[in-house]
Amino acid sequence: MKENRAKEEALVIKAQKRMSIGTAYFYTNQIICFEFDDDIFTGIAEVKELANTAKELTGGVVPVLSLVVTGQRNNISTEAFAFDVHKELGIKQITIAEAVVIKNLATRIMANFYYKVTKREFPVKVFDTKEEAIKWLLSNNFTEQ
Repeated sequence: MKENRAKEEALVIKAQKRMSIGTAYFYTNQIICFEFDDDIFTGIAEVKELANTAKELTGGVVPVLSLVVTGQRNNISTEAFAFDVHKELGIKQITIAEAVVIKNLATRIMANFYYKVTKREFPVKVFDTKEEAIKWLLSNNFTEQ
């Protein structure tokens, strides 16, 4: 437990960038974090911006732990949700695991259901708080899976 707390407290920002829909942070422990503003709509243009920002901050080929922190009343288009940024933009980013923080209960329930029926190539888990999400990302040794 102490070890996890020490890791959590050791989050140091290596790079960051303000985007049209929020802010991206890349931490020294290989966590890429996207914190979305409130009341935003994400379409294909925004998904491309997210992917290009991740590529810029990480160099594009670094295996990362992904942390997504949604804002209040955020929405994403069906087209954007299905858009394959890796294929369409030639991005070779490797996601090891993803933690998603959703503040709205109804959206969190839908997301949990979605991730159960739509399998990803990496573990994904939904959380109530950023602290819980970071703890999960840092407490699992995903790189050896």
